[in-house]
Parts: sequence; structure tokens; C-alpha cells
Amino acid sequence: MDLFKNPFHILGATTRDNRHSIMELADERSLLSDADACMEAQSILITPRRRISAEVAWLPGVDPSFYGLLFRYLESPNEDLPNITMAPIASANLRATKLSRHPGLLSSDLVEWILTIAQASETINSETVCTVLNGDRRASGLPEITDLSTVDDAIRNQKRYYSQTITSILENLSVNERARVMTLLLEISTSNGRHQCPTLIKDSIPAYERSVQDSLEQKQRIIEAQDGRLRSMADAENPDTTLSPIVDQLLESVKEWDTLAQPIQLSKKSTGQRHDASFEMAGRFNDLAAALFFEYGKPDFSRKILNTLKNVFSEVPEIVEQIVDILRELETQIGLVIAIENFENIKAQVEQLKEASDARQSDYTLTPMVNQLIQSVKSWDTTTQPVEANSGVAFTVRNVALHLWNEHQKLDFAIQITNALIGVFNANSVGVEVVTRLTEDKAALVAMKSFENINTQVEQLKEASDARQSDYTLSPMVSQLIQSVKSWNTTAQTVDANNAVAFTVRNIALHLCNEHQKLDFAIRITNALIGVFNGVYGMDEVNNRLSEDIIILRAMDTQQRQATQQEQKSGNTGCLLQIVIFAILALIGALSGC
Repeated sequence: MDLFKNPFHILGATTRDNRHSIMELADERSLLSDADACMEAQSILITPRRRISAEVAWLPGVDPSFYGLLFRYLESPNEDLPNITMAPIASANLRATKLSRHPGLLSSDLVEWILTIAQASETINSETVCTVLNGDRRASGLPEITDLSTVDDAIRNQKRYYSQTITSILENLSVNERARVMTLLLEISTSNGRHQCPTLIKDSIPAYERSVQDSLEQKQRIIEAQDGRLRSMADAENPDTTLSPIVDQLLESVKEWDTLAQPIQLSKKSTGQRHDASFEMAGRFNDLAAALFFEYGKPDFSRKILNTLKNVFSEVPEIVEQIVDILRELETQIGLVIAIENFENIKAQVEQLKEASDARQSDYTLTPMVNQLIQSVKSWDTTTQPVEANSGVAFTVRNVALHLWNEHQKLDFAIQITNALIGVFNANSVGVEVVTRLTEDKAALVAMKSFENINTQVEQLKEASDARQSDYTLSPMVSQLIQSVKSWNTTAQTVDANNAVAFTVRNIALHLCNEHQKLDFAIRITNALIGVFNGVYGMDEVNNRLSEDIIILRAMDTQQRQATQQEQKSGNTGCLLQIVIFAILALIGALSGC
């Protein structure tokens, strides 16, 4: 009951007026207003049983001195609520009347008002109300209430008035604004569907559903038409630029549909129920996303639809879980498709590189092909692929690296590719066996590179010595070779590789000695070899020969030094004899002159 329609307001009576005062007020008011209404109000207020509904719908517990202040508040849309302590039922009655009198509140204010009424309504206690009413009745001399059920009935009727007021206010809003207000009410009152909402709000849901049913059905028909149009255009192989706006329109339509459905979704969620229409709508879009991917090869559209749905149906956890599962599967499938495409691309690059190398193309031609292959390998995402796919890529690319070396001696290219493979693939992605092979490949290739470098230096030193270059020219070449020998990592190389290096460098030392008598260079090189390979496993023969070499070289060096010293002594004796002879001849000449 509206406070302005309450018998107490019609007569200007208080809850503490006695029968005589009420009848006098009725006589006075009947002269100025509707006499029948005044007589009816009088009858209600002086009849104890009929009076209960008016008392409950009035301002129980409020001091009558505040009536004027409160009604000024009700009559003015901008008046603030006086700071008066009131029982929940009085507060709810006051706010419901204000809401019915001034419905043009902003959405945020409207939500606050409805929540306040609903929360106050939840706390109304019939025993407490009965106690307050009996206190006023004692003051008015009327019989006290003894049957609590009559108070219960009156409270239920008043709550029905609250519900009708709220429903009427909501029906005066536009469909979208009504949906917004209802969504906010349910989000706040249920903590986004985790708790049940107040009864007053719950009771407004059926009316809301009825009010938006036509709009929901209309938007559903639009969605069905857009869905069919999109599939038809995809069947006709229209380009993505044509399909994209249709997808956007379709997603906008489902957002509009969900805006109206959200209050219903939240209400169902708060009571542990499901909104079947939402599940059907989500199912339609899930099917569309699957069709766009599997039938039409449009993964981007599928991903866009599912991500939008995840946000749209955030109020329905079961739907979100389904969408997340589908998205995860879709991403897996997309990953597989991309992986297959990338693998085929890598295989094609490997074949092109192999054909170009077999055709004896120059390094200038091969270099960009090698760089492109390395970039493709680095772009391979091992974390999203199974071990088998990762191993397939690793072995395919490894084979071309070995081919470049074994068939064409393209050592630098082989090392670059192998390093890229090791940087991308690890034991988790390809298994220990593949990693072991790649590591062994790298060690062998690096050894070959080092050996190739040493062999080149040996050849250059041999050519320079054979060309009778001076020691000034040969000395830095010898030093560089010795440094390369010292840099050779014997522990990381095979026995055969170690022996090959040792014999190759030993040969140039012997060549320098035997062909050009460069004993000093030969001794330096041999000493370096002994320092590097002495005690290395599997090199006994080489080390024995090197030991023999150094003994012979040192002996030759000693013999050469002794010969040089002897020559120097012989030369000195001859010079002295010549001086004596010249002196004697000079003396003879002098004597002859005399």
C-alpha cells in the first residue's frame, strides 16, 4: 500500500490516536475531501482486525512528530531522506512510495533504491513488527494484536506492493535499460551468481523474462539468418575481407542477445540451475566456429568467435568451461596445421638447398638459402609439438648439414645449421638420442674445421718454404701453426682425428728440416706437438715418433752448431796467418830498400 493511500494519511491520523480522535478527524476531512474515502478510512482504523494492514503499510515505530518531514521528502524528487532511525518495514514503505512517485531515477540510483528496499524487506520480522504495533495500540487504547498470523498476512501483502512497484518501474524503462538495471541488481545482490538474491528481486525475474521474451526471439531469428548467410558465403569461397564484417555483425548480435539474457542467466546461476536458451545459443556458435575451421579453413574467425563467446557468457561458468575446452582443442589443431605447414616448408627448403649444392652452386647462392633454413628452424615452436614432430624436423635438417659436408665439403654451412639445431632442440623436445647425435655432429664438424684450418696453414707454410721465403716471412706462419696446434682439444676428438692432426703437422716439421734445413722451426713445431699429444689415448705410435724426431732434431741442431763454431775457428786462424805473411813481406821489402 502506498503511504499516500494509507488510511492514516487520508485522515491525517497517527498510530497513537484513539477511536474518538479518529472519528473527529474523519468528520473534519470529509468536509474537504471524498467523504466515502474518509468513512472507509475511519472504519479501517477503528476496527482492530482491519487496522492491521494499514498499520503494517504505514510507518511503524516512527515518532508522529516526524510525519510532516517525511512526507515533504516523499513529495519532492530532490529532497534527501531525513536522518531518522526507522524499522526496516518503515524504511521499505517510505522508499517504495518515493520510488512509485518519482520513477525517473538514473539507472545507478534506481539500482541502489531497489536494492535498499529488497534488503530491508528481507529483514522484516513479524514478531518485531507486532511488538511495535502493540506499543502504539496501547497508547491509542485499542486492543493489542494476539494472532501473529494476521501480521504475517499484512506483511506479505505489503511485500507484494513492493514487488508491483518495482515491476512497474522496470516496465517503464526501455528494453536495454531494463536489462542493464536487472543485471546490476543481480550482480550485486548475488555476488555474480554465487549467492541467492533477495526474494523481492527474485520475484521480479519472471516479469522481466516475459517483458524481454519477444526481443530475445527477434534477435535469435536475426542470429540464425546471419549464421546461414555466413556459411553460404563461406561455401561460395568469398574472401576473408568479405566474410569479416559478417562475422562482426553476428558477434554484435549475440552480444545484444546476451545483454537481455544476462539477468536470467545470473538468476539461474544463483539457484544452481541452467539457462537452456544460453546453452543452445552457445552451442550454435561452437558449431559455427568448428565449421569455419574444419570445413572452411578459417581458424582466425573460429578463434575470434570463441574468444568473444567466452566473454559474452562469462555469467555461465559451464558454458565458459566448454568454450575454453573447445578453444584449447582448436589451438591444438591450429598448431598441428601450422606445424605441418612449417614442416613442409622446412622440407622444401632442405630439398632446394640439397639440389643447389649438388648442382655446384656458389657459396654466394647457397648462403641466403642456408640463412633462410636456419631462420625457419629457429621459428619452430617445440613446446607445442609432440616429440615425433620435433625429431622429424631435427633429423631432416641434420641430414642436409651432413650432406653439405660429406658431399661438398661445405663445412661452415654444416656448422651453422648444426648450431641452430642445438639451439632449438633439447632432450625434452626430441629425446636424448637426437641431442646426443647433434652434439656429436657439432664436435666432429668443429674438429674438421680446426683440422681444415691447420691443414691450410701447413700447406701455406710448405709453399712458402719451397719458394725459399726468408725466415722473417716464415716465422709468423710457424707461430700461427703452433698456436692452432695448442688450441686443438684432444679430449673432445676421436683418436683418428688426433692422429691425423699430429701426422699432418709432423710432416711439415720434417719437411722444413729435410728439405730446407730449418731446424729451429722444426724443433719448435715438434715441441708443440709433444706438449699437446703426449699421453693422449691411442697416440702411442705418434708420440714415439715425435720423441725420436725431437732427439734427432736436437742432435742435428747440436751438430750444426758445433760445425758453425769450427768454421768460425778455422776462419780466425787463416786470417792470423795472412797477417803474419803480409808483415814478413813488408819487412823484406823494407830490408831490400835498405
